[in-house]
Amino acid sequence: MKKILIIAKKEFLDMFRDKRTIMRMILIPLLAFPVIIYLVSSLQASQSEKEATKELVVGYYLNDQSSAMIDRMDTTAHFTFVPYIDTTSLSAAVSSDSINLGIWFSSSFDQNYEAREQGEYGIFYRSADLEEYDRFQELIKVQEEYLVQERLAQNELPSAYIQPLLLNTQGGNKSTMTETIAKYAGGILPYIFMAFCFMGCMLPAIDLFAGEKERGTIETLLVTPVNRVHILVGKMIVVTAFGLLSATVALGGLIGSLYLMEIDPQLNAIIAMVITPKLVVMLYLLLIPTAIFFAGIMIPVSVYSRSFKEAQSILTPLNMAVIIPTLVGFLPGIELDYTTAWIPIVNVVLATKAMIAGNPEIGPIIITFASLIFLSAIAVFISFKQFGKEGNVLR
Repeated sequence: MKKILIIAKKEFLDMFRDKRTIMRMILIPLLAFPVIIYLVSSLQASQSEKEATKELVVGYYLNDQSSAMIDRMDTTAHFTFVPYIDTTSLSAAVSSDSINLGIWFSSSFDQNYEAREQGEYGIFYRSADLEEYDRFQELIKVQEEYLVQERLAQNELPSAYIQPLLLNTQGGNKSTMTETIAKYAGGILPYIFMAFCFMGCMLPAIDLFAGEKERGTIETLLVTPVNRVHILVGKMIVVTAFGLLSATVALGGLIGSLYLMEIDPQLNAIIAMVITPKLVVMLYLLLIPTAIFFAGIMIPVSVYSRSFKEAQSILTPLNMAVIIPTLVGFLPGIELDYTTAWIPIVNVVLATKAMIAGNPEIGPIIITFASLIFLSAIAVFISFKQFGKEGNVLR
C-alpha cells in the first residue's frame, strides 16, 4: 500500500505541475458556469427588454366597420396602427415585411357583435416573428375581455355568469417542492457530475500512460523496484481523483455563481433545501465507482495508444457515449426501477433524481450501486490485463 501511495503522490505532483491540468480540470469547470450563467442571463434580459420596447407597426382593414377596437388598442405604448384599403394590400405589406402584423374585420363584425354573436376578424403575421405575434395576441386578449365585460354590463349580468365553475386550489398540490424540482430539473445535477467527471478523468488517463510513453519516462518507472500492479493502481487513483475533483469544482462553480449573482432569492433557497450533506454523500457513493469505471475504460485505450494525440482522438468521441445516456434525466416519465437500475450511467442519473425527490426505493438504489461496482471491477481488470502486456506498454 505504501508503494501505491508513493506512486500516486508522484503522479499528483506531476499533474499539478502541468498548467493544462489546472486549466482544464480546475479553472475551466470553476469558471464555466459563472460565465455561461452571466452571459445567458444578461443576453436574455437585454433581449426581453428590447422585444418589450420594440415599436410594432400594425396595419388594419376595417371593412366599413367601427374603429372603436382599433382606437382603444392604438393607445397602447409601442404599437402604431396604420389603415389599409383592402386585405390584399394588407397581406402584401406583412409578407414584404413593410409592417409587422395586420388585422382585418369581416363585413358583418359589428352586426354580429350587436346580435350577441361572434364578430369575426383575422390576423396576418409571419411565423418567423412569433414574438411579435404573441405581443399582439396579448393586446387582442385585453380587447376580448373588454368586450365580454361590456356585453355582460349591457345585459346586467355578473362576471361569474360566464365562469360557472370556480376551482379552489388551496391545498390541492400534494407534491413537495423537492419532488417538483427532481422531476423537471433533477437531470441537471447528474449531467454536470457525469460530464465533468468524464472530462476530468480523460486528461490524466492520457497523460499518465500515452503521455509518458511519448516522453519516454514510462520505462524509467517500470525498472524501479515497484510491482506493475502497484504502478497501475497508483495511477488509477490519480485518474479517479481528478475526475471527482473536476465534477466537484464544476458543481461548486454552478452553485456559487447562482448565490453570488443573486439571480433569484427563491432559487437560492431551493438550492439550499435540495443540496444537503446527506444528498452529497449519497451522490459520491455513486460517483466514486462511476469515476473508477471511467478510468478503467480510458486507461486500456491510453496504454494501447502510441502517443498522447492518438489516445485523445480515440477517447474524445466517447464523450457522446456519456452525454447521451445522461440526457435521459431530462425526459419525463422515466423513473428508477428494477429495470433501469441495471443500465450504466442512466441508473446514476435516475438515482440522483430519486434522491433529490427524497423518495428513492432502496432496492433499485442497491442494484444501481452494485452494478456500478461490478462494472468498475471489470474495467479495472481490463486495465490490469492491458497494462500487463509488454507490447502495449512499450508500443
